[in-house]
Amino acid sequence: MNKKILFSAVAVFCVVPLLVLGATFETGENYYLDSGATINDNLYAAGGTVNISGTVNGDALVAGGTITVSGPVSGDVAAAGGNISINSDVAGDLRIVGGNITVSKSAGGDLIIAGGQINVSPESSIGKDVEIAGGSINFLGKAGQTLEIEGGTVFVNGPVAGNLKITAEEIKLGPKAVIGGNFDYSSLKEAVLEQGAVVSGTTNFTKINTEVGSNAKTANAMFLGFIGVAWVVKTLMFILAALVLVYFFKPQTKNVLDIASSNFWKEVLRGFIVLVVLPIAIILSFVTVIGTFLGLIALAFYVAFIILASVFNILVFAKVCLKYLFKRPDYEMNWWVLIISALVFGAVCMIPFVGWIIGFIIFLSSLGSVSAFVYNKLRA
Repeated sequence: MNKKILFSAVAVFCVVPLLVLGATFETGENYYLDSGATINDNLYAAGGTVNISGTVNGDALVAGGTITVSGPVSGDVAAAGGNISINSDVAGDLRIVGGNITVSKSAGGDLIIAGGQINVSPESSIGKDVEIAGGSINFLGKAGQTLEIEGGTVFVNGPVAGNLKITAEEIKLGPKAVIGGNFDYSSLKEAVLEQGAVVSGTTNFTKINTEVGSNAKTANAMFLGFIGVAWVVKTLMFILAALVLVYFFKPQTKNVLDIASSNFWKEVLRGFIVLVVLPIAIILSFVTVIGTFLGLIALAFYVAFIILASVFNILVFAKVCLKYLFKRPDYEMNWWVLIISALVFGAVCMIPFVGWIIGFIIFLSSLGSVSAFVYNKLRA
């Protein structure tokens, strides 16, 4: 499977729905959409437990600990959480990131999943391509086009209209597996094809060298583990720092966020000037003894501004989204808004090029707003 395509698709689903201006935005410890309810709009819901039993005539972006979608969705569904169950038909694409994932109904578009334990039931029919990456994967449904899987143990027991491509340690095709195209797979050993399994095209097996594969897998696991732990630790630190600002320095934090949201591009420009011009001024100040003293003070302020701006990133991102995308400029900042903002902002920044630009612009706005706030206080 092309990992870049899968990663980009999973990351993009976090940001693309945010570009839609009209939406129903729901957050809380728990969110329930009753079976008799209908939302004629895009739905954005987050909470500890999210249960969507009603009808959504639009896209649904959902994040939470336990997520259940039991009502029909006319657009796309994107879900991120711990335990995720899709028990209703989805007209568009279905993109899921989570721990334990179960898909027991159909999707009209593509199915993209990244997770630990993944089960696609026999009742599922996917209209287009299927891409799955995970640990233990059971695909028992129907793939309308190609099926690509990367995992530890993989079991396929359903019809695939196009090609089947698998990279895994153990691979098995069940008696109901009917592959309309080629079967290309890479594994430590040959796949097991149970009686009744059919491959219409050619079967191509690439054996993974045990020693090389093990070393590469260990190195990749260590690297990804290090990056993952570092990202989690950094995100938690920023969330904790942002919570301290919101709950213990509420007036000051509100002032900075008001500056950022009311004059966003002006603060981006100010932030760029502070980021580029101030270091030059600090370097030039070291020419004289008095200038060195002032330069050290300016350097201390500069470092403090950079740190504060990094913390304010998720706050400014949340404020700008609430004001310009969701039309809720006065929505109160609370812990779940901060967590959602941190996760979405982190996902946005992982998108190559576009995400980096968005993250840099938000940082410049944060830096400019913090600098403006401090300047106003010193002047007063």
